[in-house]
Amino acid sequence: MGASPGDLHNMTAILGVLHEHRESVLALRIFFGVLLAIVFFSGLYIFRIRKRLFDRDPQVAADHYGARNLRLWQVILVWILAMDLLIMALYKL
Repeated sequence: MGASPGDLHNMTAILGVLHEHRESVLALRIFFGVLLAIVFFSGLYIFRIRKRLFDRDPQVAADHYGARNLRLWQVILVWILAMDLLIMALYKL
């Protein structure tokens, strides 16, 4: 059972895609690495100024501890998910 010409054409197409993928991996690693650094340091910056962002606002009547804490944890969870997404994207490449 030999390979038909159609099978050989499909194999060369697959090898061409793999070759193009190998060339783009470095650019994707650099891109996701830069995004990971930006997200990491922006999370550290937000953590440093969290009192200014999530402290009590005297102009808001219903601003109590639970609401402030919920807002803080929403930001933390979004940051954790962004870090996880970028780390997994780098790991899978």
